[in-house]
Amino acid sequence: MVTEIHRAMLWSIQPPYSVSTMTAIIYFGEIAFAAILAIILLASSTLKVGDATVLFFCGVVALTLAEYTVHRFLLHDIAPRQHRIHHAHPQDPIDKIFWQIWVGFAVVYLMTGGVVLAGALVAYAWYLFVHYCAHHNPSALPPFLLKHHRDHHRFANRNYGVTTTLWDRVFRTDLR
Repeated sequence: MVTEIHRAMLWSIQPPYSVSTMTAIIYFGEIAFAAILAIILLASSTLKVGDATVLFFCGVVALTLAEYTVHRFLLHDIAPRQHRIHHAHPQDPIDKIFWQIWVGFAVVYLMTGGVVLAGALVAYAWYLFVHYCAHHNPSALPPFLLKHHRDHHRFANRNYGVTTTLWDRVFRTDLR
């Protein structure tokens, strides 16, 4: 017969890892995967170094613009429910991979090739690092970028860029 004490003990069993450990594993696992994939794509490229450099930076710029656009319009206007929870509790652990971006990466690869995707993957790894540090290790970030992100959490209709302030300046959504 299961008593109330046994039921309480069953429900209080802790997983063998902490939630913050799981957050770090997800973030840094995805960072490592993106970086390794970018290295493989660059190493297998047959393009001239100059052409590859230009295309690589096109991928970086495209990803930062996509990050800004998705954050501003999709997460704040079209599907804001989950994102509001993040704004209300920014220290809460992230326990999901944003799998939709990997579908987007496959489309980028099919449309543009490996070198552009490598640039986008490096920019995505930077995004993951910046976002993780902004909420869990702020001393690892440049102060201006940390302030930019923290201001966004205070004033949700400003400072949509996570990895760069460029697009907020271009589209005049930076907090002045």
